[in-house]
Amino acid sequence: MKLLELSSDERRTLREMGIFHQHPRTRMRAQGILRLSQGLTLQQTADEFMVHLNSVEQWRQRWNKLGLAGLYEGRHTGRPRKWTAEQRQSLGELAQSEGGTVVALLRHIGQPQEQVPISENTAVRYLKEMNFSYKRYRYALKKTQPDGLRARQRGDWGTGSARS
Repeated sequence: MKLLELSSDERRTLREMGIFHQHPRTRMRAQGILRLSQGLTLQQTADEFMVHLNSVEQWRQRWNKLGLAGLYEGRHTGRPRKWTAEQRQSLGELAQSEGGTVVALLRHIGQPQEQVPISENTAVRYLKEMNFSYKRYRYALKKTQPDGLRARQRGDWGTGSARS
């Protein structure tokens, strides 16, 4: 196998990227390319980073083909969103104008037949993406007496004495 030849700028960039990049996999790939340029074999590099030999070979091939851009993660596909951008926007507008719980918002929208139904968790995720936040509701009343005094005073908790 031919030794990877790196310029001093590439070495410096890979060294900094291997330490400071925000994504751990990109840091590992940068360090792996550096180790390959130092003369380690594919197997030695794979053992050092505890990855499969094919992964290191793929890093090397992507480095040779794409350079620095080959170290980054590609786009990960996933399940398509249930609602379109317009439907999500209408949910956000309703939350802005009406407020309330997610259940109430979904009930207010009514989810007609042509609209794909979504769960509460999906609605919450859509609203969080639009920078909405919810506070937890209190399900029990505060422990106060009718005249506004608290049922327990602050010093009453750890005394251990019974009152008669």
